[in-house]
Amino acid sequence: MNTKKFFIGLDVHKATTTYAVRDKYGNIIAEGQTATQYNELRPQLKPYLATAMIGLEASTSYYTLYQHFLTAGYDIKVANTIQLRQLIAKSDPLDARRLAEMLRLGTFPCSYIPDKNIQQLRSLVQTRHALMEERVRCNARIQASLDRSGITMPPYKAFGKHWRDELQGYIASGRTSPEVRYAYDHFLYLEKTAKQIEDEMKHFTTQHWNEDYQLLQSITGIGALLACYIVAHIHPITRFATNRKLRRYAGVIPVSKESGQTTTRGRIPKGSSRKILRWALVQAANAAAKTDTPLGRYYRKKKRQKKITGIAKIAVASSISDIIYKVLTTKKPYTAACSN
Repeated sequence: MNTKKFFIGLDVHKATTTYAVRDKYGNIIAEGQTATQYNELRPQLKPYLATAMIGLEASTSYYTLYQHFLTAGYDIKVANTIQLRQLIAKSDPLDARRLAEMLRLGTFPCSYIPDKNIQQLRSLVQTRHALMEERVRCNARIQASLDRSGITMPPYKAFGKHWRDELQGYIASGRTSPEVRYAYDHFLYLEKTAKQIEDEMKHFTTQHWNEDYQLLQSITGIGALLACYIVAHIHPITRFATNRKLRRYAGVIPVSKESGQTTTRGRIPKGSSRKILRWALVQAANAAAKTDTPLGRYYRKKKRQKKITGIAKIAVASSISDIIYKVLTTKKPYTAACSN
């Protein structure tokens, strides 16, 4: 039996938070705005908190406020923003009212909130991923500057050992522009920092989730780094009722629409709540595609059928997602027979 008398919706932003309080009949009995600080918001809500349910949207600013209310023992939920319907009219007060009403009606779409260890691993993964993306941009700047300077590099793999030796020789002789010199120093810094973070990621994952970490590496295409990415975004696997739920979460299954007796399968969504997880699965598919394994053969079969590399890679990524689900739920390492 629901004993809650009040339902509080919070629309949280970096500087301010808008609140709305509804009673159990749906009436707005209080609303306003404060700074996004627990010690300022709590006094405004104090008359209602003892018998209230609080709801807020996931955002970049919600976590500290959420932790304060949770630690104080209040009933607080975080909404899954993907499942929230956008209103034609949208404002902070309307958002707060909407959240309070959804709490009252029992239609509030709750979001999973990871524990502190998973939050820390995600932070490491996101930092490493951002450094990797910056390194790619730095590589492009160096090569573009070399082209502008009329310097033709030897036909070695770009940024491989021999290629770097040649580049360092050009820099030492003063033949390159200052842009190349400073950009290459930045590249070396990014590489060194990324290596430090990668070592920390692997150590932290081994320390807290070693069983899942080792099981994931039994899957074709998944190495130590990608295993860290995957643990960070799907642990615990019990969050997902089926393998299809995991595929949908990772964004490696086409969006489908149903109307009457007709089902239309669309494209893979461009946006995903876990785009880094999808990236990791596609990287695993890239690695698996080069092997003489069931996944490698499946990739080549799909590529022949569809004539499009991207579609074949997503198909393999989707299969890897299913294998991950089976491996982590059964706690048994992957073998080729597991996929049959």
